Amino acid sequence: MDIGKILVVDDEEVISAYLQRKLIKLGYSVDLAGDGEMALNLAISTMPDIILMDVKLPKLTGTEVCKRLKSDERAKGIHILLLSAKTQPKEIQEGFDAGADDYLCKPISFPDILVRINNYRHV
Repeated sequence: MDIGKILVVDDEEVISAYLQRKLIKLGYSVDLAGDGEMALNLAISTMPDIILMDVKLPKLTGTEVCKRLKSDERAKGIHILLLSAKTQPKEIQEGFDAGADDYLCKPISFPDILVRINNYRHV
Protein backbone atom coordinates (compact mmCIF):
# COMPACT_ATOMS: atom_id res chain seq x y z
CA MET A 1 0.00 0.00 0.00
CA ASP A 2 1.25 3.42 -0.86
CA ILE A 3 0.67 5.88 1.96
CA GLY A 4 -0.80 9.13 0.72
CA LYS A 5 -3.59 10.21 3.03
CA ILE A 6 -3.00 10.85 6.74
CA LEU A 7 -5.44 11.99 9.42
CA VAL A 8 -3.83 13.83 12.34
CA VAL A 9 -5.96 13.94 15.48
CA ASP A 10 -4.90 16.14 18.39
CA ASP A 11 -6.72 18.74 20.45
CA GLU A 12 -3.53 20.80 20.67
CA GLU A 13 -3.60 22.88 17.49
CA VAL A 14 0.13 23.61 17.67
CA ILE A 15 0.94 19.89 17.42
CA SER A 16 -1.60 19.26 14.65
CA ALA A 17 -0.42 22.24 12.59
CA TYR A 18 3.23 21.23 13.01
CA LEU A 19 2.61 17.65 11.88
CA GLN A 20 0.41 18.81 9.00
CA ARG A 21 3.06 21.25 7.76
CA LYS A 22 5.86 18.67 7.92
CA LEU A 23 3.83 15.90 6.27
CA ILE A 24 2.51 18.12 3.46
CA LYS A 25 6.10 19.13 2.64
CA LEU A 26 6.79 15.41 2.13
CA GLY A 27 3.88 15.06 -0.28
CA TYR A 28 1.21 13.59 1.98
CA SER A 29 -2.42 14.70 1.95
CA VAL A 30 -3.29 15.61 5.55
CA ASP A 31 -6.63 16.16 7.27
CA LEU A 32 -6.95 17.40 10.85
CA ALA A 33 -9.42 16.61 13.62
CA GLY A 34 -9.50 18.23 17.05
CA ASP A 35 -11.64 15.72 18.94
CA GLY A 36 -12.55 12.04 18.90
CA GLU A 37 -15.99 12.46 17.39
CA MET A 38 -14.65 14.50 14.48
CA ALA A 39 -11.85 11.93 14.02
CA LEU A 40 -14.34 9.08 13.78
CA ASN A 41 -16.49 10.90 11.23
CA LEU A 42 -13.51 12.04 9.13
CA ALA A 43 -11.93 8.58 9.17
CA ILE A 44 -15.11 6.98 7.85
CA SER A 45 -15.73 9.67 5.23
CA THR A 46 -12.15 10.09 3.93
CA MET A 47 -10.64 6.63 4.63
CA PRO A 48 -7.05 7.75 5.34
CA ASP A 49 -4.16 5.29 5.05
CA ILE A 50 -2.87 6.21 8.52
CA ILE A 51 -4.24 8.01 11.55
CA LEU A 52 -1.84 9.71 13.98
CA MET A 53 -4.01 10.17 17.06
CA ASP A 54 -3.57 11.47 20.57
CA VAL A 55 -5.08 9.26 23.28
CA LYS A 56 -6.46 12.09 25.40
CA LEU A 57 -9.11 13.85 23.31
CA PRO A 58 -12.39 15.68 23.94
CA LYS A 59 -15.70 13.86 23.25
CA LEU A 60 -14.20 10.39 22.55
CA THR A 61 -10.75 9.18 23.61
CA GLY A 62 -8.26 8.03 21.04
CA THR A 63 -8.57 4.46 22.32
CA GLU A 64 -12.37 4.59 21.94
CA VAL A 65 -12.03 5.91 18.37
CA CYS A 66 -9.51 3.16 17.68
CA LYS A 67 -11.89 0.44 19.01
CA ARG A 68 -14.77 1.74 16.90
CA LEU A 69 -12.72 1.99 13.72
CA LYS A 70 -11.15 -1.44 14.12
CA SER A 71 -14.60 -3.00 14.63
CA ASP A 72 -15.98 -1.26 11.52
CA GLU A 73 -15.67 -3.42 8.42
CA ARG A 74 -15.02 -0.36 6.20
CA ALA A 75 -12.29 1.15 8.38
CA LYS A 76 -10.53 -1.75 10.07
CA GLY A 77 -7.64 -1.65 7.59
CA ILE A 78 -6.64 1.91 8.51
CA HIS A 79 -3.31 1.93 10.36
CA ILE A 80 -3.68 3.74 13.69
CA LEU A 81 -0.70 5.14 15.57
CA LEU A 82 -1.59 6.38 19.02
CA LEU A 83 0.47 9.26 20.39
CA SER A 84 0.35 9.80 24.13
CA ALA A 85 1.96 11.24 27.22
CA LYS A 86 0.64 8.13 29.01
CA THR A 87 3.73 5.98 29.31
CA GLN A 88 2.85 3.29 31.84
CA PRO A 89 2.92 -0.28 30.47
CA LYS A 90 -0.76 -0.73 31.43
CA GLU A 91 -1.75 2.41 29.47
CA ILE A 92 0.29 1.35 26.45
CA GLN A 93 -1.30 -2.11 26.56
CA GLU A 94 -4.76 -0.49 26.61
CA GLY A 95 -3.86 1.22 23.33
CA PHE A 96 -2.83 -2.05 21.71
CA ASP A 97 -5.89 -3.81 23.15
CA ALA A 98 -8.04 -1.14 21.46
CA GLY A 99 -6.51 -2.18 18.13
CA ALA A 100 -3.71 0.37 17.68
CA ASP A 101 -1.01 -0.65 15.22
CA ASP A 102 1.59 1.33 17.15
CA TYR A 103 1.91 3.48 20.27
CA LEU A 104 4.38 6.35 20.55
CA CYS A 105 5.09 8.05 23.87
CA LYS A 106 5.31 11.85 23.94
CA PRO A 107 7.47 13.79 23.48
CA ILE A 108 7.81 12.33 20.00
CA SER A 109 10.31 13.41 17.39
CA PHE A 110 9.14 13.86 13.82
CA PRO A 111 11.78 11.37 12.53
CA ASP A 112 10.26 8.72 14.84
CA ILE A 113 6.83 9.34 13.31
CA LEU A 114 8.28 9.12 9.79
CA VAL A 115 9.90 5.78 10.57
CA ARG A 116 6.50 4.44 11.65
CA ILE A 117 4.76 5.84 8.56
CA ASN A 118 7.41 4.27 6.33
CA ASN A 119 6.89 0.92 8.07
CA TYR A 120 3.36 0.88 6.65
CA ARG A 121 4.30 1.92 3.11
CA HIS A 122 4.19 -1.62 1.72
CA VAL A 123 2.01 -3.43 4.25
